[in-house]
This record gives sequence, C-alpha cells and structure tokens, in this order.
Amino acid sequence: MKKIQWLAAAGLVGMACGAQAGNVGVGAVAGTLGVGGQVSYAWTERVQTRVMVAGASADVDFDADGGSDLEYSGNVDLLHGALLVDYHPFGGVFRLTGGVMLNDDKIDGSATCEQLACDLGDNEGILVRGDRLDATARYDSVSPYVGIGWGKSPGAEGGFGFSADIGVFYLGDPDVNVELRGASSTNPVARDAVEEEQDGIQEDLDKLPLYPVVMLGVDYRF
Repeated sequence: MKKIQWLAAAGLVGMACGAQAGNVGVGAVAGTLGVGGQVSYAWTERVQTRVMVAGASADVDFDADGGSDLEYSGNVDLLHGALLVDYHPFGGVFRLTGGVMLNDDKIDGSATCEQLACDLGDNEGILVRGDRLDATARYDSVSPYVGIGWGKSPGAEGGFGFSADIGVFYLGDPDVNVELRGASSTNPVARDAVEEEQDGIQEDLDKLPLYPVVMLGVDYRF
C-alpha cells in the first residue's frame, strides 16, 4: 500500500514540475485493474511516461477443494499502481507499453461448518459444527507489465482524448494460507486435511499466472 501511495505522490509531483512545459496530461481510467486515475508526461513526440493508480473490490463465493461440504464467502481486493513507458512507433495513436506494476492484491474467504459434521476433501465428517476455515491469498508486490494501446500521441496538441490499453502482467505464485479455528483445531487429522485444502487452493491459483489488463480512459493534455 505504501509503495502505491508513494508512486501516486511521485506522479503528482512530476505533473506539478512539468506543467510549465505543457506536456502533462491527467485522466480517469476504468477496467480490469479497477477504477482510478493517471498522470502522463510527454518527453518527446513519440515517448511518454505514465503513472496510474486503480483499484476495485468485489464479493466472491467459492467451494472448498475436493468433495467438501464447505463454501467460502469472502472478497477480492485489488489495488494497483503502475509506472509505464509508452512508445508511439509511428507517431500516431498506436503505442507499445512496458513497465512495472506495484500490487496490493488479496483474496480473503471464510467457510464455517454449519452441520453436525462436515467433510473436508476426502475426509468424511472430519469437522464439527462451528469449525471455521479462514483462507487468504497474497500476490507478489512487484510485477512486469507489457501491452499495446491507443491514445493521444505525445506530439499531439493539448485537449481531451480517449485511451485504451490491452496487456498482461505476471502475477507469480500467490502465498496461500488456510487456518482452522474451532473444536477440531487440535485434531491432527483435521490439521492434515486443512493442509491438503491449502495445497488445493494453491494449485488452483497457480494455474492463473498472468493477469489480463483491459483499460479505457479519458484524459486532458495541458
């Protein structure tokens, strides 16, 4: 979180310092990274840098691994900061983009046994009423980004413009943790089943190493 706040602050400082040159743009963006804003600075007629901050939150429900009676309820919180370099190879609206994403992405969920006994994976009746599983997943805080896009050329005159970005950034392998709380937390067999549950969630998330980026925006160049 602090890295993203510093990134946003650096972008605002850069805008203030460069505003005299008339090459600064500010705008709003929305898409798979969430909703937020960006600041750009045109260095040449074909190259500009952008600082973007965007985030979103959503409720999610997902089943426990295997033949379990449990269902997790939780939320996904996304917060991204991006330091990007745009290159317009033909001097027009088309651009190639590369950069670094600073991420504070996390998934949290809880599942409670509401029956007399609940199955977990291949273990029948291993949990009892009131037992709760708390699952968390955290992703790498720094990721590379590559993409293409369309937007106002750095050499174009000021005014309003529209932009679009399509790309991917590398999520990496998340850090997954599942904790068992309740009467069964001292049961070694139940603890082993929870470890298997954690491994199952880890394997599911490892299948998605790339995060797709599709962003639309509107901006104003001073």
